[in-house]
Amino acid sequence: MSNQRGPVLGRRILIVLLALAAAVHARLVAGTGSGAPLLAVLDGLVAIAAIAALVLVVRRADGPALLTSAIAGGVGVALFLVPGLVALTQGQSWMAWLDPWSFGALLLDAMVVRVAVFTLRKTEEGSSGGRR
Repeated sequence: MSNQRGPVLGRRILIVLLALAAAVHARLVAGTGSGAPLLAVLDGLVAIAAIAALVLVVRRADGPALLTSAIAGGVGVALFLVPGLVALTQGQSWMAWLDPWSFGALLLDAMVVRVAVFTLRKTEEGSSGGRR
C-alpha cells in the first residue's frame, strides 16, 4: 500500500500543477500580445503541451504520460531561461526576470518537472517490486 501512495499523491499534485501551468502560460499569451509575438506563440505551445500532458495524466498516469509532463515542464523552464540568458550575453536587460507571471510560470514548470520525475520513479519502483 505504501508503494502506491507515492504515485497516487504525485499524480494528484501533477494534475493541479499542470492545470495551473496551462492557465499561467495562457495568461502570458494574452498579456504578451504584439510586444513579443514569438514568445507569445511559444507560450501558447507550452500551454497546449501542458493541456495535452494533463489529459494524459488524468486518463492514466503511466510512464509516457509522466514523461510527457516532464518534457512539457522542461520546455516551459527553457522558454523562461533561454531568452533571458541570450539577452544578458548581448548586454541587454531582460525584464521577464521581474515579471511575476513569467516567474510564476517558471516555478510551476520546474515543479511539474520535479513531481513528474519523482512520480515516474515511484511508479517504476512499484512495477518492479522495489528491486534494483
